[in-house]
Amino acid sequence: NSLRCSVQIAMQISSSVISLYLFNFGTEAAMFLEADGIGLVAFYTRVSDVVINKVEVNNIVYSYQNDTIDISGCRHSGTVYKPGTVVNSDPQICSSVTCSETATLQISGCGPLEHCQGNGICVLASTCTVTGPTVIDVHGHMNSIQDHCAYSLFSTPSLPDFLVLGNFRDRRRKDVSFLDSVTLRVDGHYIHLEQGGRVQLDDSTLTLSSSSQLVHGVQLSKDQTGVTAELTNLKISVFFDGNTAQIVLKGPAGSSAEGLCGNS
Repeated sequence: NSLRCSVQIAMQISSSVISLYLFNFGTEAAMFLEADGIGLVAFYTRVSDVVINKVEVNNIVYSYQNDTIDISGCRHSGTVYKPGTVVNSDPQICSSVTCSETATLQISGCGPLEHCQGNGICVLASTCTVTGPTVIDVHGHMNSIQDHCAYSLFSTPSLPDFLVLGNFRDRRRKDVSFLDSVTLRVDGHYIHLEQGGRVQLDDSTLTLSSSSQLVHGVQLSKDQTGVTAELTNLKISVFFDGNTAQIVLKGPAGSSAEGLCGNS
């Protein structure tokens, strides 16, 4: 990094003329000591009374010497870490915190469309897209719905009380089916994501906003783009904007998907 500023602290101790410089390089820092005289001069850097660095000059005879050290580092939970070191790492959730070479804390983990396999490896989340009459399943295969029926889009043996249905009907053209609404069956209740952002819980209408509302274990929210239903503990989300539905499976349920999303 480029040098941004420096501070010089000048002093005289006995016959020695001492100058201590602190250099700032953005996230990095250095300390420079020069001493003109005889004897040992040392400066220590401390954090919470723990010595981190030392810069020193020891003139055996009357002379001039200097010394420079890199004092860059990261602080995390009250502890100092040198650049290029791992602060903590948890492969079970694919999370790690490191102190970079330029002395910045870097937190890494899986991306928004990925999930952790539990061994430090992130894999891309499974996504199923239904738009108009077309279904693109989690394997990337594509097919089309030809009739006006309700189809199972997603289910999994590990979640016997959860089911996502796609309801197809005609719009203007009688010979083409379009996705008209999406229904979630959760613990015997039905949540209907309908046209115009309307959401029905069984026979009652829900009033939603951008703030999530918990309904039978499902986080429901709505904004100008559409309605989102999310089972956060199972890492399953369903989005519907009136034309297109997207089912994102960030957890292990993606590998056991059944219905059109499992095999269109």
